Amino acid sequence: MATETQMMGANGSANIQSDSQHGVIGSWWQLAIGMTESSCNFGFGMAQDTRAELRRRTDVTLGFVEDISVGTLKFVRKFVERVDGITAESLGRGEAAILVVTRTLRRAGHGVTELASTTISDTIGSSNGRRPEGLRSSSSSASA
Repeated sequence: MATETQMMGANGSANIQSDSQHGVIGSWWQLAIGMTESSCNFGFGMAQDTRAELRRRTDVTLGFVEDISVGTLKFVRKFVERVDGITAESLGRGEAAILVVTRTLRRAGHGVTELASTTISDTIGSSNGRRPEGLRSSSSSASA
């Protein structure tokens, strides 16, 4: 009874026994079952390694996408802040420019009114009760 034992497999726990008691076909059967077990261990081990690597890569990719979205949101917020700042400054400067123009026009209007008032009072005051030629009423020109 000759027995041959080999340690095989990823775990080192698979015992393959070739026994002359079972004959050639029985030994080959045992060897085939051992090889099938080793192949299954190899296949499932590769599947587990692939799954773990895909999970790690997916986590890294999702972290990257998350960082991009956070970065994009920060960029958009900063952009909106800058646009708001320049818009506020533009509105403030536009308001100041319009106010300068309206105040200048108001002062010019007051100056024109004062000049007209002074001119009329000087004209009326120097005529000693007489109206200038263009200011006579229609009733006085009709009687003349």
